[in-house]
Amino acid sequence: MKRLYFVFLLTILFSGSYSQDHLAVGFFGGTSQYLGDINKIHPYYKPSLSYGVGVTSTSHNRYALSVMFAHHGLRGSTGDFEDFRYPGFTIEKDQFNARLLDLTATMEFNFLPYEAYNIRKDNFTPFIFAGLGTNYFLSGEENPFQLAIPFGLGFKYNIFERFSIGIQWTAKKTFFDGMDGVTNISETKTGSMIHNKDWYHHAVVFISFHPFRKQIDCPAYGEQ
Repeated sequence: MKRLYFVFLLTILFSGSYSQDHLAVGFFGGTSQYLGDINKIHPYYKPSLSYGVGVTSTSHNRYALSVMFAHHGLRGSTGDFEDFRYPGFTIEKDQFNARLLDLTATMEFNFLPYEAYNIRKDNFTPFIFAGLGTNYFLSGEENPFQLAIPFGLGFKYNIFERFSIGIQWTAKKTFFDGMDGVTNISETKTGSMIHNKDWYHHAVVFISFHPFRKQIDCPAYGEQ
């Protein structure tokens, strides 16, 4: 299964490489948060630094393919929740401070027609996306390259012919329950991998650069 994840990621990455004109390199930064056994409902709980880089293929005005590599911080504490009680289940630590890397491949859908090099027409759009990914914890949690499912939404806008900016929110469903050091209340040897696993999400701002196109079409001629 692990090999299949990486085959999928590499396929998405190289599927857009045949047309360098439509490749964009992006940088993003913002905050990341955790949802799991300790924090079940608060969406902006203990924000930590999140940043990364990505490559996006924008060869179609309604669809885009992206590969992102990111670093996230995640933290939490049972002391923040007075009603936190799991009697009879193992609590390895009452607080955690995790760092992880993740690699994701997603497909975007633009709600409006979008042209990467145009600043006068079709130069902005809200979008949604979903895909597959994997993550690796740097802080001791034993989960080498577990599957993750990213999905989310965003907005992008061309500020110059080769530059665009935007905002993006991403949720990531993991298949790992050791992020917060709390053994899941429903964990059994025959339990489901889908339910009650930890999540994390991040909200970022990004800037993208289109470096490969040698010539930019003149907007004046495009409007005739």
